[in-house]
Amino acid sequence: MNIVIEALKNSILITGLVMIMMLLIEYVNIHSHGSTFSKLKGSSVRQVLLAALLGLIPGCVGGFAVVSLYTHNIISFGALLAMMISSSGDEAFVLMAAVPKTAAILFVSLLVTGVLTGIAVDRIFKQNK
Repeated sequence: MNIVIEALKNSILITGLVMIMMLLIEYVNIHSHGSTFSKLKGSSVRQVLLAALLGLIPGCVGGFAVVSLYTHNIISFGALLAMMISSSGDEAFVLMAAVPKTAAILFVSLLVTGVLTGIAVDRIFKQNK
């Protein structure tokens, strides 16, 4: 029974974090009348680069932010994919503590791979439209 209660607590916590991130992005977007994210909509490369950089943030906050931007049609699918590739989640904390040099090389490799893949996917989707 204790396992079920712990799983429920974690589910509520994660749901709350996602909701807060989505509300924060929605608030900024509405309060600025869309001007805050207007520079992103014009450039697929900027979208991919920002999403990949947010993916590098240890933990899930960067990922939640990018998913919120994607659900609001502010960034492209290629940018979402770039975040997923460059993200290493909670294990980034362990990697940075245990092997910092190797972690730095890994994070840069993931960033470059994510950006290149995201740009390629966006270009493929543009050609198919």
